[in-house]
Amino acid sequence: MTMKNFNSELDSVMENFGLHKTVVRERFPRNLKLSEEFVESFKREFDAQTSPVFTENEDGVQEETRGARDPSKVLKEFQKALKFLV
Repeated sequence: MTMKNFNSELDSVMENFGLHKTVVRERFPRNLKLSEEFVESFKREFDAQTSPVFTENEDGVQEETRGARDPSKVLKEFQKALKFLV
């Protein structure tokens, strides 16, 4: 094997070698009881975070000032915030 072939094979190996992500699944306890008030407020906040925000300009026309956020990203943020429950 020539050095040129070795270098090209090494480059292809290095390209395919990447960082492996470790996935940790966090689950809530099976019998965790959340109050109805908490569940309703959670749903309201999730809807508020994932819906676009509209404001009214001086002509009385509604304009979208912030687009809707990605629900999966909002859910990840909520999961980080809810770790205190466990």
